[in-house]
This record gives sequence, C-alpha cells and structure tokens, in this order.
Amino acid sequence: MVWLQGTPYEMGFQHGTLLHNEIASMGEKIINSLDIAGRGLGLGRLAERRSSPEIAEECRGLSAATADLGMTYDSCMALAFGDVLQELFLYTVPVLMFNDGCAQFAAAGAATADGRLYHGGTLDNDRKPIQYWIENSTVFVRQPNDGIPHVFIGVPGMIWPNAGLNDAGLSIALDTAHPNSLDDLNLEEGGSNVLLMGEIMRRARSLDEATAIFEANPRMRANLILVGDGKAKRAGVYELLGDTFALRELDENGLVFMTNHFTSAELKGRDEQPSEASSLTRFDRFQQLLEPGGADSQYGQIDPTTMVRILRDRTNPYTQEVSPLTLYDDDASPGGNGSMRQVTFDPERKLFWIAAGHPPVPENPFVCFSLDELLERPNAMPCTAPAIN
Repeated sequence: MVWLQGTPYEMGFQHGTLLHNEIASMGEKIINSLDIAGRGLGLGRLAERRSSPEIAEECRGLSAATADLGMTYDSCMALAFGDVLQELFLYTVPVLMFNDGCAQFAAAGAATADGRLYHGGTLDNDRKPIQYWIENSTVFVRQPNDGIPHVFIGVPGMIWPNAGLNDAGLSIALDTAHPNSLDDLNLEEGGSNVLLMGEIMRRARSLDEATAIFEANPRMRANLILVGDGKAKRAGVYELLGDTFALRELDENGLVFMTNHFTSAELKGRDEQPSEASSLTRFDRFQQLLEPGGADSQYGQIDPTTMVRILRDRTNPYTQEVSPLTLYDDDASPGGNGSMRQVTFDPERKLFWIAAGHPPVPENPFVCFSLDELLERPNAMPCTAPAIN
C-alpha cells in the first residue's frame, strides 16, 4: 500500500520512488521490451497524443524515479496504454498482459440484506497466474491536487486501475472483451479504457457523470466496465466499443452482472463471436447464485460475507461439479477461473475488501480497508471486521 499526493508529476515520482524495487522485479528484459514498444513501435507517442496532459506528467515523474532501471518515459506511456497494448500486441509482452477472464456483479435493494449497493469482482488470467501481479498487488491511495481522492487497485509501474473506489462513493472495475469487427474500434481518435477508469475516479461523482465521460471519449478497444454509485444505489455495466456503448443498469430485481461477452439488446453480437464458452458458463452460474429462484440463489441475503461466498464459488452450473482448489483454471466458475485478485466494495460507506496473494486467491482472507481511514478523516467509517476468512 502506498500513498501518493500532489501534482501528477509528484505522484508519479512518489510512485517510482516508493515502489522502485518492485518495478525492478519486472526484470531487465521486460523493461527493455516496454521501451522498444514505447519508442520503436511508437506506442509512447500514440499514448501521449490520445491521453490527458496529466497522464504524461505522471509518467515523467515515474520515469525520473526509475531511470536507473531503464524505465523511460516511453516505457511508462506504453504501460499507460496497457489495455491497447494487450489488444494490439497480445503475445508481445505475455508476462504483463492478460488473457481473457474476469467477472463482476452488483446488487442493491431487495437483492441485498440491508438494501445497500454492493459490488464485487474477480481479476482472472486463464491457464496460469502472472507472477508479477501475484507478488505485487497494490492499493494506491491517491490524493491529487486537482481531483477527487481515490484508490487505484493495481500493480507497480502502471498508473491506471484494474479496480478502484473514490471519495464520492463510486466503485469501478473492468472485464476483458473484444470486438467482432475492427470497424467497431476508433483507431483514429480513440484512447485507453483503463485510463478512462482513472479519469472517472478523479472526476466523477455519480453514475451519470461516469456516463458523460464515456460519451466524450472514443476508444481503441472493446471492454466491459462496471461502475457502482453507492450513494444513489445505482450500478451499471458499460459495454464498450469504439464510438458507441450500451449501459445495462440494475434490473427490476436490483441485479447486474457480467463476464466477458455483451448481452445488451443494443450491442449483443458485436463483440467477438462466438462467445467464449467459459464466459457463458460463468454468466449462467451468476444467474443461479444471484437471481431469485435460481439454483443456490443468495438473493435477498447479499452482504459483504455473502459477496465473498459468491466470488469463491467453484461450481459448474450445468453439472454442479465443484472443481478442486488445486486446479488453477477450471474454465467454468466465478471462483475457479484463474483468479489473481478479488475485491468487494461497499461504495456508500467507502469500504472495500481485497483477497490477494498466492493461488487459490479466493480462499485467502478478504482484508478490509476504509477509504476514510486511509485518508485520515475524522470520524472515519471503520472496517466492521478486519478480514473475511
């Protein structure tokens, strides 16, 4: 856990200084390949043109603190465009980039035990864990001079979140998706989805303001992003293509969930077809666990402890077979699909729980954090339990 504060340059420099050894553990080969991608392939210049000046300044600060490692400004900017790098050069830097996975859900109202909004998700990588992510899950407590205080949940060297929570009570996390046609990407003006997630954490105070940010920024790749608005008890899945998106909000039962395929009436079928079998299987298991009347339904009982139970589930929805904990990727269940980190949010109270460490990650304790406590607020809402075991 690190605390960053000040201008973008200052926060980048603090990041590179505090996590210098962790960034070094990427290894010389990876760091050099990032410089090649940034300078030689022009991804650094592309990221600079398609990103805000604040992103460039943060990378200048981080690279200044890690220049002795060979981490250049272009290397940092290439990582800042990490999701685009994944889509365009998936197998170029396999040790850092993800294969498909991840799953998320949100519940509120009658679906939960107390009517609050809860948001949970798993960060997955199929086939095998990425050791750098396993060893270096990090909570970045960020207090920019110009913006909303927030946390990024990520890894050293990357200035964007996989998941996050801000002081306005918004939670956010991402699942991978791919377009069925390159025509559905904006290669002329589009930017990075993970950088947009960072922008939402810095700027948005409501689900509507998050929507406005997506509306104003075209994208170079497809993805699914879930945003929870704790104060308004709203949540929505953004199914993203280059110039368009669909928003699926909480349904009449107070539920919304996603894996790695589009399901909205507007965009269904415009993601990669046919959909990956694992994505469909895990989506169906969420239906069984979340919807009223479903097999093993937790409807009406959802709270932080129940969220953890759902994220740990390793049951195939069709056979009801439970995969063993020794199997890293069962390709079938929310908790067995190659989890590298899991997180649950109570965004209204600005609490979050993280399971990290060595596989099987979902079986590790979910450690509780309070954003107000991390920001040293008077009368901060404490974590009601140190961890969920």
